[in-house]
Amino acid sequence: MTRSTTRPTEAEEFLTALQDTPPHALTACPEWTVHDTGAHLAGIYEEVIRHVQAYAAGTPLTTTRSFEEREAPFRELSAPQLLNIVDREEQRMRQEIHAVIDEEPDATLWWTGRWMRVDAFLSHLRNECAIHRWDIYGDDETNMKLLQQFDLFKHAVTNIGPKPLCARGINKYGAELSGLSARIRTEGLPDLHITISGTVPTMEIVDPTDEPTISGDQEARLLLLWGRSPTPATRLQATGPHDTVLRLRRLLSGY
Repeated sequence: MTRSTTRPTEAEEFLTALQDTPPHALTACPEWTVHDTGAHLAGIYEEVIRHVQAYAAGTPLTTTRSFEEREAPFRELSAPQLLNIVDREEQRMRQEIHAVIDEEPDATLWWTGRWMRVDAFLSHLRNECAIHRWDIYGDDETNMKLLQQFDLFKHAVTNIGPKPLCARGINKYGAELSGLSARIRTEGLPDLHITISGTVPTMEIVDPTDEPTISGDQEARLLLLWGRSPTPATRLQATGPHDTVLRLRRLLSGY
C-alpha cells in the first residue's frame, strides 16, 4: 500500500491492525470479525465522500444510508481488496473534505439526522479508527496513547452526541432511565454530565464541581462512553450512589 504522509495516526494504526490481523479473528464487538470492522470503516469513508461531494456540487444529501446498506458490499471482498479500499477511501475522504473547507471553512451538512460540520468528519474518523483498533487489540500501549486524547472525547460528546451513543441503552431500558443525572470524571479534566428527561438524553462537558458517579482514567472514560469496558474494568470506580451507577452503565450500552 502507498500511505499518505498526512494520514492521521489513528487511521494509520487501524490500517496496520487490519493488515496484520487474520480477517476472521473475533473482536470486542460481539457481532463483528476484523473483516467486518474493516467493512464498517470502508462504509463510513464512502458515505462521507458521497455527502461531501454532493454538498460541493450544490445538491446536498438529505438521508444517510444505514450501516447494513453501506457495509454489505465490502464484507464480500477478500481481505487484500478490503485493505486497499480502506486505504484508498481514507485518502479520498480527506481530499474531498479539504477541497470543501479550503473554500468554506464553516461548511455544514446533514448527517444521520443531525447537522455536522464538514471539518468535524476528520475528528469523527480518527475516533472511529481508534475505537475499532481497540476492538481488535484491546488495551495495548498504542491504544492507551490514542484514546487518552481529550479532543477525541470532546468530539464524541459534542459531534456524535447522546442520541447515537445512548441509543442502545434507551431502546433496551427506556423509562427506567428517566431522571438520571450522572457525572463521569477523569482527574484534571472537565466532567461529562449526562441527564435523561423522559427518554431524551443530554451530554455536556462541565467543570468538575458536584460529586462524580463514575471516575477513571481518560482512556477508560472514552471506552465507557462508547459502550466498551477497559482492561481491567477496575480502572473505572463507582463513586456515586449504586442505583445511579447501575442506570448510567445501562444507558451506555454501546453505539
